[in-house]
Amino acid sequence: MMKNHFSCFFRCLMLPMLGLALQASAAPSETVHHSPVRLSGHVPAKAVSESVFLKSLDANAHVPLTFILPLRNKAALEELVNRIYDPNDELYGKYLTTEEFVEQFAPAQEDYDHVVAYVNSLGLTVTGTHSNRTLLNVSGPAEAVEKAFNLRLHHYQKSNGRTFYAPDNDPEVPGSVGVRIHGIVGLDNHAVWHSYIRPKKTAEGFLTTEAASHAHPSGPAGGYSPSDIITAYDLTGVSANGSGQIIAMFELGKYQASDINEYTKYFGLPQAKLTNILVDGGAGGGIDAEVTLDIELALALAPESQIYVYEGPNTDQGVLDTYNRIATDNIAKQVSTSWGMGEDGVNPQYFQAENAIFMQMAAHGQTIYAAAGDSGAYDDSSSQSLVVDDPASQPYVVAVGGTKLTVNSSSGAYGDESVWNEGAGQGAGGGGVSSYWPLPSWQTNVSTLYSKTHRNVPDVALNADPNTGYSIFYNGQWTTYGGTSCAAPLWAAFTACINQQRVASQKAVLGFANPLLYAIGAGSSYLANFHDITTGDNLYYSAGKGYDNATGWGSFIGANLFASLTGSLTPPPPPQLLPRLNVLMKHNAPFTAGGTGTYKIVVSNHGNASTSGAVTVSIALPNGLTYSSLSGSGWTFDSASLTCTQNNTLTAGSHYPTITLIVDVDPNAPRTVIPTATVSGGGAASGQTTTNLTTVR
Repeated sequence: MMKNHFSCFFRCLMLPMLGLALQASAAPSETVHHSPVRLSGHVPAKAVSESVFLKSLDANAHVPLTFILPLRNKAALEELVNRIYDPNDELYGKYLTTEEFVEQFAPAQEDYDHVVAYVNSLGLTVTGTHSNRTLLNVSGPAEAVEKAFNLRLHHYQKSNGRTFYAPDNDPEVPGSVGVRIHGIVGLDNHAVWHSYIRPKKTAEGFLTTEAASHAHPSGPAGGYSPSDIITAYDLTGVSANGSGQIIAMFELGKYQASDINEYTKYFGLPQAKLTNILVDGGAGGGIDAEVTLDIELALALAPESQIYVYEGPNTDQGVLDTYNRIATDNIAKQVSTSWGMGEDGVNPQYFQAENAIFMQMAAHGQTIYAAAGDSGAYDDSSSQSLVVDDPASQPYVVAVGGTKLTVNSSSGAYGDESVWNEGAGQGAGGGGVSSYWPLPSWQTNVSTLYSKTHRNVPDVALNADPNTGYSIFYNGQWTTYGGTSCAAPLWAAFTACINQQRVASQKAVLGFANPLLYAIGAGSSYLANFHDITTGDNLYYSAGKGYDNATGWGSFIGANLFASLTGSLTPPPPPQLLPRLNVLMKHNAPFTAGGTGTYKIVVSNHGNASTSGAVTVSIALPNGLTYSSLSGSGWTFDSASLTCTQNNTLTAGSHYPTITLIVDVDPNAPRTVIPTATVSGGGAASGQTTTNLTTVR
């Protein structure tokens, strides 16, 4: 009933409001290119430069590949997600169903079919398709792959002895395929995703005693028990236990149910409700402590939740397919991942593939927590350069850093926290600045960020020190574990409790948590909701008052943050009243060389106040297009500078009369031309630029 009501809301209200944006995106299916193009960014130069060439890859070696297709109407999707998470917007909390997302934002079926036909023409095999059409799984022998993409695959060996293959050149594809994809993942296999767990060590090695203590921490092997965590982080007054909620665990390893059953039995928890979902055949190898502790720690705070364990292979394709399955299933509203690698090991097309998946999760109302890494500011970097972890640095992911927690040994009450840092090579909470992702909107008003231009991590933190770690029953014995791998599932479990209460109160689930977490962090109630970590560093970035790049906003003060996120405290203050100008440029059909073409330009106000003063649109034409005329009611035009000026006030939620731009198309114009239009003025905080990819035939 609720779903049907929202579907009606979405179609009746949201789509007309986004209609102009949806129409303005140039569909790749309109583009016809025959000349081959090289897709950039597919040679892992750093990995190759640090390795030794061995030989060419065997001709019959099996090579799995994934074609990455871009989202359709991505700019409109970004705008929609911003509105969904704006408490003052009428679309707040109105999440999309999987079907609605696919209908409006998935790559077009025609484009997906075009890439499938291309793959079949190469003699390669399509091994998997995806309902959101962003990924296409393919495989074939190395010889066929080399021929298909006009490159060679070589074997290399790293200094640690591990071997991998990589291409000697970027892949070559027909232009008609190149405009339909971001790239191809799997032409190399140098990347291996790591988990972020740290077992406690003693002089004799790993501590695996079963004895529980009457002091705190009180769990076997000297770690925190579920009740210790609840006491330390002030959750004793919270009755929610995750009932009715599903937590998704992203895993590249296996577990044995007997370990989970012993954990719940020992601590008097309900029997675990586990569902295994094997992606691409599931994970290889034996059981993994990472998977075990993820499940057990989620049950520590949300014992009545259902745990869906998504297991996939530790490969490029396996990682993407597993994340994508969690997104397209859209049954878990809280997701935990404790697997990652340094950004310097990730190529651009992989970043974009992940980003599309995580953006879809945000549109669905799913929030994903990712361990920020255990190497401090130098994540997975053999060169000891400053590197942050992927996927924690992704803009639609909540990055979870690490602290060192001390409690009152008699009562278990919270004592103090500092940045977790055992020294270089020994473990420290991940954090720093992304080298790839720009500053997200919810970080723009934070004065203590290290970077004002790029994504800062982590966002939040929790205890990750193995010396003050968590009691985990793994492989038939008790061990104490730490690492940011422990912090991420605890935040996901905490969110399951929050969503249990929100659903009971007939509110939408929390969804992507960062916009609200940052609003609380920047507000007057910050210190009532978070433990502000002000001492220590993560080998480079120091803790300080408020947000810092070592621990983010800090760890949760459970009962208070629970109350804030379930709606029982005062919501964040409304944003400043300002106009927000948006410009869209569209055309109806491909242009003809030697003829004329027509663009329609629409300026709208997506802000919460009317414009004040003149609004200007500046147009830039590429080679191949020449100005012919401009027209539009209420606009004045300067043909020399190609500027359009409007002096009438534009109210919030409305748009100016359409500008019609007619251009002459040069007989020798390129097959693709991209004009731009930039809107500014009107009292808006900043301008906005749009482009239009136009096919010339």
